[in-house]
Amino acid sequence: MSNTLPGIPRLVYETIRAPRRTAEYILALDIPRRNLWEALVAAVLLTVVLVVGLVLAVPADPTDPASVAMQEMYARPIPVVIGQLISSVVTVYAITFLGQWLGGKGTLDGALALVAWHQFFLLFLAVAGMALGLVLPAVLSILLIAMIVLYFFVLTQFVCALHGFENAMVVFFGIIIAFLTLLVLVAVLTGFISALFFGVTP
Repeated sequence: MSNTLPGIPRLVYETIRAPRRTAEYILALDIPRRNLWEALVAAVLLTVVLVVGLVLAVPADPTDPASVAMQEMYARPIPVVIGQLISSVVTVYAITFLGQWLGGKGTLDGALALVAWHQFFLLFLAVAGMALGLVLPAVLSILLIAMIVLYFFVLTQFVCALHGFENAMVVFFGIIIAFLTLLVLVAVLTGFISALFFGVTP
């Protein structure tokens, strides 16, 4: 890829086709840290707006406890935003310092740039998937599985590019372990902050 910033659709395509090379390209842009934090927050907010809008647009099935619980959770978007922000920030620092602890050469700014783009990348995939799902509802379950696979595949390649790791399989299993730990940590922190400042639980 050239040093000229490509259009968003091209960058999304390149992220799917060659995620490690795309990560190297993003790292070479050397974007200021403040702009990276702003981009990450914007990506999180846009994602939450999209998800909350979709969930609340579909009436909950009163006979389905999971559907009712999801409606109740997303009806209070502030705890959702808090949880997503905590998750994103912890991901940035975990990728940075766990990678360095394991011998990687990546920096905080590099991890921030890649996590911010990863968040935007998933957002664009979700929008495209929903548009396709409206036309072909039967493929929604396949699209969901594909997005989960792409989430971990792209993140694994990004971490490899950031830290100079060669064994993607080891990195992948490390991400899975860190991801499960992160879920527990975010749930605890989100519940604590929401109860402390807003009097609600996620």
